[in-house]
Amino acid sequence: MHLSIERSVGNKGLNQSADVKLIQILLNCYYSKFSPVTSLQADGKCGRITISAINSFQRDVIKLANPDGRVDPNGTTFRALTKNYKVIDQGRIAAHQKNYISWDKLIQSISPKVTSPLIYRLDNLTDYQVTYKSDIKPSAKIISEYSKKVIKMALKDAGMPHAVISSTLRTPKEQASIMYRNAKVNLSKQYKLYGREGDKILKVFEKNSGLSKEAVITLMESKILELLQVGKRVSKHCVTSEAYKSMNIIDIGVNSTRSVCGKEFNKDKFSKSLQHLTKTGYITHYIDETNKSNNCWHIEITPNKKAIV
Repeated sequence: MHLSIERSVGNKGLNQSADVKLIQILLNCYYSKFSPVTSLQADGKCGRITISAINSFQRDVIKLANPDGRVDPNGTTFRALTKNYKVIDQGRIAAHQKNYISWDKLIQSISPKVTSPLIYRLDNLTDYQVTYKSDIKPSAKIISEYSKKVIKMALKDAGMPHAVISSTLRTPKEQASIMYRNAKVNLSKQYKLYGREGDKILKVFEKNSGLSKEAVITLMESKILELLQVGKRVSKHCVTSEAYKSMNIIDIGVNSTRSVCGKEFNKDKFSKSLQHLTKTGYITHYIDETNKSNNCWHIEITPNKKAIV
């Protein structure tokens, strides 16, 4: 079970009852750890006392310069409220939210205990997995630990346990092979997917369709190398390993991620989580390609660009 809220809670929030109740419970877990507030009644009603507690948490625990009394589904405040709890503890909190276990039993069972001063940890990110698709070569399994943590943040926000990377670094030959394979399936879709430089490679495919597969791929590879020599790239994936260290280019496969997540897969929530991480500076560039032929989330991450707290 991964905790999440559907809509905003607090000042000028949409304040759906189930969302408000969860935030009230999470704030109570931190009771006495920030400026004294009355322990909240977890009734799902967002009034002055609940908004005041959110403000206090934002000001005194996560040290926001401008507390707004609001918790957003993919926001800093929600991550801070849940980050100390592993998946098993989130499940217990959810059980209390649904009245399956009492507050006394909950507060005794969750671990780690939240102590004052609050120690920021990424403990519960260890419950999320980022793996590579089976056909990715060992030499291409080179995304940074920072990038993995950013993807895990998106998983946590979306309530999904696992993401599968379908593409990272590609050599010119690998890029040519991928383009050849996809062009054989649907050439017109490939023209829509790539830009001007990619179209030049696809034209090589078209003009030499009568040759063997190996011969066509070799010609496509030569054209890719020719463009690289003048500083033009067919794909952002097609870079040197040294350049890749400063900018991780990553595709996360929709179908492979759906397969490992099962019922916890949520395409829309994960897309929104990636959008939020882009807006807040953890992801440098994001393209939603889930409705294109490559069916993936494309992200570009500059390692250590922004501290993860």
